[in-house]
Amino acid sequence: MSTDTQSSHTGSQSSSAASSKRVAVIGAGIIGTMAAWQLAKRGHDVTVFDQWNTPNDRGASAGESRIFRTIYKEGPEYVEFLRKSGQMWLELESEQDTRVLEWCGGLTIGHPDHPDVAAVADRAREQDLEHRVLDAAAMRKEFPQYGVDDDEVGVFDPGAGVFRPELAVLAARDEGIRHGAQYRTYTRVLNIRPLAGTVAVDTAEGASLFDSVVVATGPWAEELSGFDASLIRPTQLVAGWYPVRDLDMHQPTNMPIAIRRHPEGGYSCFPCLDGASVKILPHHLRWPHLSSVDELPRFIEPDSIRSAEAAVARLMPHLDPTAIRVSTWTEGFTPDGAPIVGTSPVDDRIVLAVGMSGQGFKFSPMVGSVVADLVATGTSPDALAIMDPSRFSTGAAT
Repeated sequence: MSTDTQSSHTGSQSSSAASSKRVAVIGAGIIGTMAAWQLAKRGHDVTVFDQWNTPNDRGASAGESRIFRTIYKEGPEYVEFLRKSGQMWLELESEQDTRVLEWCGGLTIGHPDHPDVAAVADRAREQDLEHRVLDAAAMRKEFPQYGVDDDEVGVFDPGAGVFRPELAVLAARDEGIRHGAQYRTYTRVLNIRPLAGTVAVDTAEGASLFDSVVVATGPWAEELSGFDASLIRPTQLVAGWYPVRDLDMHQPTNMPIAIRRHPEGGYSCFPCLDGASVKILPHHLRWPHLSSVDELPRFIEPDSIRSAEAAVARLMPHLDPTAIRVSTWTEGFTPDGAPIVGTSPVDDRIVLAVGMSGQGFKFSPMVGSVVADLVATGTSPDALAIMDPSRFSTGAAT
């Protein structure tokens, strides 16, 4: 690995040689690759470490599809963050001449008094975001893919879409490499040691020295972030794929993503991307916490699949309610459900971007931008207070 300072890159935000830093990014999922892209684009000498290859099927960037939403019930502070992220996704696609995000629109479906449905409708009105509220009759006419009861509505978000996450990681990785980032895959980081004037990153191959280190280790966060498993809990997610009876109806051009809230089942639903089936990620079933990511089970208990199949049979009228494929992966969740993005309480040369809590993929470009700001100056005008690591400072390692 070269640790020579690079004087410039081709990005429009390139730094001078005097302000360029040697930066290690640990973790090469979507957060790490986005951070590497933004750092390298600004002229930093970036080395990315991952214990596996990139992308891979073990961490939080697996699973064939992810959701982008503009109307965000989680809080109004996310709206501008998401708007800027959408622009950056378009930039990445343009630079890499690829397509990783299908703008198919999105629905939140359920009784209008359900807290999630009401929150989405309220957020759209409060923030003056484009949307439509469809009653059951309109839903059945416009979006027959989704079965609805007579007293249910759908809140339609035209600024929503579906990602192909593995391709998105590849695009971010390759754009970072185009700007000079180096990748060291199959290289597990064992320790981070803040020293006088530098930060050491230890691997089995030895130590490398950097000016700053970015921790973007997803569900493995407790190992290097300074926060233990009680604050960033590795959690198992399980999705099933269900055969379509009408392929054209379920293509992204005709089917929006959906978040479903119903007494008989809650889930996220994704249009057909594999030419044969629709992915369902149940929310009404328990997402079990793991003591470590290494304990992720690859075989799922039948009762879990049967419960998801029953919800599909009831609420997805044009699918065969038989899970022909089941996949499981992990994500790191914080107690309040908000990510942790900011300088570490342990040492301000260490920047944390962990605990995405199932939210991070959609706004990962802006997380990468904030990380790059923090590495350069220790602050960022785009940082969100809700993500500040200091809210959990009592759990930080000392």
